[in-house]
Parts: sequence; C-alpha cells; structure tokens
Amino acid sequence: MRRPGFVCLLIVNIVAAIAAELSAQEPTPESITRQQFNQVFVKVIVPVTSRTPRQDGSVVESWVAEQLEQLGESECFALTDWVPVCDGLLADDIVDNDVWDGGRVGQHLYCPVGGDIPERDNGRLLVNMTGWSPGGGCEANIRLSDEPGNRAVGPVQILVGKERKPIKTEMLLPYVAVMIAPPPHEGVTSNGDAE
Repeated sequence: MRRPGFVCLLIVNIVAAIAAELSAQEPTPESITRQQFNQVFVKVIVPVTSRTPRQDGSVVESWVAEQLEQLGESECFALTDWVPVCDGLLADDIVDNDVWDGGRVGQHLYCPVGGDIPERDNGRLLVNMTGWSPGGGCEANIRLSDEPGNRAVGPVQILVGKERKPIKTEMLLPYVAVMIAPPPHEGVTSNGDAE
C-alpha cells in the first residue's frame, strides 16, 4: 500500500534533481535589445488664455517654458506629469500608451490622448501623440535624436489629407514635451516597478 506514495516521491525527487542540473536559459536577443532602448516620457502642456485659465497641476520645467516662449507662448500649465510611452515596435510588449484621459480644460473639451513610438531608425525616433478631438486628425509628431537627455516641445496640430498637412484653427491646441531617458535597469519595468 505504501509503494505508490514512495514511487511518486521518488519521481518528484528525480525531476527536481534534473531541473536543478539544467543551466539557466540565456536571454533572447529581443529581450537584450529591449533593455537597451532608451525610455521616452511625455508631458501635456496648455497655454493660459481667457478661455483656459491657469489650473493647478504638475510643474512646467524651465526648459519647457523656454521652448514654449520661442513658440510664442508666454504662460502655460501642465495637464499631466511625465508619462512613459511604450514602444509599439516591440510586438511582445504590453502597450498601454494612455497618456491623458482628456476632459474639460477651461472652455475646451478634449478627448483621451495616446502615444506611440512608431519609428526608431538611424539613432532617431518619432514620438506620435493622437487624440485630442472627437473628429480625430489632431496629433503631435516630434522627431528627435534617440539619446538620453534629449528633449523637445512641439505643438498639437490638426492634420488633414493623405499627406497629413497641418491646417490653422481657432481651437486652442496643447503642446507636448518629450524627454529621452536612459534604458531601464535590468529587473525594472518601463513603469518603474520591480519585476
């Protein structure tokens, strides 16, 4: 009667011994490449106008304010904090690129905004932010060198046609600030959690 229990215990011990002898699996080239990708963070910024009075929110860094002044904006506020944008080029990555839920800002109502990195090529990358309006066609496309420390600010634009040309509008459109950070350390996910 005790023989089946002994046989099961013996099999479990043999399997455990074999598993202990196996070498650890080497990381795949794809996982190594992912660890080497720089991280990309974005922040949504809105100019202060009579229709969009200043709101409390995240800090607008001095470099963002300086670039906005060069674009003709003297006062602004941040709608979001720095939000990570996952790389949609990584097929096995779980991509949740919700950057901002949208909502009413002053007298403007915005739709949710998502982000993506559709291109990484020759040391440059393209950050694409879409959403903003119910009719679609509003996006920010910011191209910069894929090096830690690089940063840029660009406007959201209404784009039309097959060539996606910008058109002028009276509607207040926000700006997007982009910042490149070093690749995450091994054992840390893109949102900062330990694995």
